[in-house]
Amino acid sequence: MIVVRHAQPNDESATGGHGDPPLSPLGLRQADALCEYLQGEPIDKIVASPMVRARQTGEPLAARLNMDIEFDDDLKEAGWDAGAYMRTEENLAFFIDKMTEDPDFLYAPEGRPAFRERVVRSFTRIANQNSGKTVAVFCHGMVTATITEHAIGHELDGGALHPNYTSITRVQASPSRDLWTLTSFNEHMHLRGIAND
Repeated sequence: MIVVRHAQPNDESATGGHGDPPLSPLGLRQADALCEYLQGEPIDKIVASPMVRARQTGEPLAARLNMDIEFDDDLKEAGWDAGAYMRTEENLAFFIDKMTEDPDFLYAPEGRPAFRERVVRSFTRIANQNSGKTVAVFCHGMVTATITEHAIGHELDGGALHPNYTSITRVQASPSRDLWTLTSFNEHMHLRGIAND
């Protein structure tokens, strides 16, 4: 599985919002660069979180490969219904304060165990339904961190793994034998030369 964190979305911290913003202008460029990078990969299927930022990140590649995107609710981000989307880079102090008070802050209101269970359930289902195939999975930072932890067999403190926007993590899986292998984490060389806004 080629696991892709979504590109940069609009930040809603100043304006408020519903927690499901579209990609920023920079994010749209990141999604295009990702498409160029992955178009030569032997991808058999594309699966995505239904959240706008994940869908928009996968759309250029789906169009280039003439594939439909299959959406999976279990790939939604932790706290997907908790309110406005706040980008970590502009709001770092806020997140540090909140996570100091409550290490599981980012998992509210769902809770860490339920979130982890649904993420592993989704990736297990994807692997079982696509044996021997390569699947591109467009999802979120905490989803990527969770399946990475599952693959290495070790749960880390919340926020310890922070994949870049549009980064690629590669996981091989044989759920029937409970074999999960992490082959790369946080590839982002395809973003070189893309200026930040």
